[in-house]
Amino acid sequence: MSKAITIDVSPDRATKALTPEVVPSNIADVEAMARWFDYAFELPGGFRFGLAGFIGLIPGIGDIIDALISMYIVVRAIQLRVSRVAIARMVVNVGLEALMGSLPFIGDIFVIGYKANRRNYQLLRRHMYEPQRQKTRDWWFLALTATILVACLALPVLAIIEIIRYL
Repeated sequence: MSKAITIDVSPDRATKALTPEVVPSNIADVEAMARWFDYAFELPGGFRFGLAGFIGLIPGIGDIIDALISMYIVVRAIQLRVSRVAIARMVVNVGLEALMGSLPFIGDIFVIGYKANRRNYQLLRRHMYEPQRQKTRDWWFLALTATILVACLALPVLAIIEIIRYL
């Protein structure tokens, strides 16, 4: 009598355990920077963080320093002739992280969770392999971001106008 042996070979598990990420040599520096600043260290339970969380703790200038360092990936993307919409999306990622990071304590938690450097590295990598598909995604992301920004600016103005009308 033979027993069937089952082995977990799900793609997710197999990919993580057996095949490390292969980084193209022309963006290895970008991957290394993203890794060190966003996910180099791991806490029990799998939560990853990097140096950006610590730099953001420097009062007053930490988030500015972090944003300037993060712009390195954007500069590399420009050197690699990535599309302008991708560059814009990368700048939005850095700007959002810098803006939210400027909030005391909550901003630092956001920076650790958002990981703009890793996002920008992944954008750069996807643009190298699927430029047209990623370009469409970037346009949608920027359109949604612009819509949210306009709403955030317009709603308080409309509320003030309504309050003034009732006075």
